[in-house]
Amino acid sequence: MTLPTTLLLAEAGGAHLVRDMLVILGAAALISVVLRRLHLAAIPGYLIVGTLIGSLPFGLISSHEAVEQIQEIAIILLMFTIGLHLEVESIRTGMVPILIVGAASTIASAVILWPVAVLFGLSAPAALAVTMALSMSSTAVVLGLLQQRKELHLLHGRLCVGIAIMQDLLSIAVLASLPVLAAWAGVGAANEAAEIDRTERVLALISRSGLAIGGVILMLAFAQYLLPRLLREASRGGNTEGLLVASAGAGLGAAVLTGQLGFGFALGAFLAGFMLSSTPFRHQLAGQLSPMRDLFMAVFFTAVGAKLNIETAVMNWWVVLIAVVLVMGLKFLSIGISVWAGGATAVIAATTGLYLAQAGEFSLVILGEAERIGLISAGAQGIVIPLVVISLMLTEPAAGMARRFAPRLSRIPSAWWLSNPALRDRGIKHAAQEVNVEGWGAPGEPGAHTRRHVIIAGFGVVGRNLAEHFAARGIPYTIIELNPDTVIRQQRLGRAVVFGDATNPDVLHSAGLETAEAVVLTIPDDEATARACRLIRAERADVFIGVRAGYLGRAITAHEAGADHVTIEEVVTAQDMALKVMNALDKRYAATDQGTPHL
Repeated sequence: MTLPTTLLLAEAGGAHLVRDMLVILGAAALISVVLRRLHLAAIPGYLIVGTLIGSLPFGLISSHEAVEQIQEIAIILLMFTIGLHLEVESIRTGMVPILIVGAASTIASAVILWPVAVLFGLSAPAALAVTMALSMSSTAVVLGLLQQRKELHLLHGRLCVGIAIMQDLLSIAVLASLPVLAAWAGVGAANEAAEIDRTERVLALISRSGLAIGGVILMLAFAQYLLPRLLREASRGGNTEGLLVASAGAGLGAAVLTGQLGFGFALGAFLAGFMLSSTPFRHQLAGQLSPMRDLFMAVFFTAVGAKLNIETAVMNWWVVLIAVVLVMGLKFLSIGISVWAGGATAVIAATTGLYLAQAGEFSLVILGEAERIGLISAGAQGIVIPLVVISLMLTEPAAGMARRFAPRLSRIPSAWWLSNPALRDRGIKHAAQEVNVEGWGAPGEPGAHTRRHVIIAGFGVVGRNLAEHFAARGIPYTIIELNPDTVIRQQRLGRAVVFGDATNPDVLHSAGLETAEAVVLTIPDDEATARACRLIRAERADVFIGVRAGYLGRAITAHEAGADHVTIEEVVTAQDMALKVMNALDKRYAATDQGTPHL
């Protein structure tokens, strides 16, 4: 093939990629607007519209290879943002029993579904790969539904989040096990091969696995010890753009590394996001990437729908429907029974099981990787993908069933052998509030453990002065600061501090905006202060907002944005300067025995 021909083909491939991306984004935007007007969940809509634009009668997708590339890029970025949004600290703050229940229910789902998949004609290793994929629920869909219904802080919402975290962590082990399952399928099929050939293949597998695991361990060590220092340098001087670029580069680098090691790109992106979630920079990054996460999610699920083989799904419609009923029914039972056995009531267990009965985005990642390495066939993929799509579409109706039918189980007693406080209804404090309440105020000081905390945005001279007054009065507070050195220093002193920008909603929520008594904005940026005021007032109509402003005109803007009190620097300077000058003149005139002139 000549060079001009190669260039023309590359140009044609690039044109297909751009055109298909435009079609996917346009369709996702259109369905998003329609569903928002109808107050319906967006992800099922993305799947449906993707199926429509990818089907043959419409012919809008010019290249399925381009769609696969778009989907691969979207899933790398989506997995990075999902890993970043995981709450690592939740493992240390009373969620261990919930995570144990999550592990038990996920393993139980895979074990129960395994023989069912074998009955559908899959080999044992292929069936295990498929059932491990289907045991994962959709973090994106469930969290979006809980946020929409304002149920995140209810017990079943807390259980759904904890189990989703556990499933996301288990997906790492599932992706890492796929090469082993592929080798199992290959070794089992080669019955006529000589024993020495089998031994050589097993030794080669062990060698490759050891090399791959060693590479992942080195990557995690880099993320643990060197990445925070890199991000600290990138964020100096409040450089949020440098922080974002460095973090995205780390995520893509990890994706390339795990792809080269044979684990797939998505695993590295997820691990990079998860490791970043344990750094002080996670709240700022999560807020910066939240809009992009929604974009990646729209592109990913629309591309998944576009890849759906309608012909295969229609030809095997009865197999798909039976599989949907079996998968969602058995997952509901395994999750519900595990939650009930862990100490929750039957109502909470049934509600949690119905919310998590679907397959998820990690299911699609695992299935795609299994097909790539030849563990499952394209025909099997053509049946399982519709199963995942339909289960995602049924998530909202299943959640509606939980509201209607779960209360009927209230007569069923809780498990008599275990009464776990973590799985009982109780008030849930924000993590930042818990740190403040436990960390500030002398034990015997009145109100030290009952007052609601205050958020101080900006820890310069003004912020420190306010903190001293709050500490003296026993008022707990949380600091928001963009200087990484200040954040680390205050963390070492045991103070509750969040790295980030006060105009970032994730940062404000991480600081405990939902339960704060007041927010004091001491940042020397009038425009940022006004944006933060509007954001805070939109989230909390009752919270007190105090700000500083440089000039009288800026103070008016801050009041219009929702501030309750504005300290104007030029007015305070004028008053303080007048007082100090008059005092100095009084002393000078008194020293010379002259009367003070009337000024």
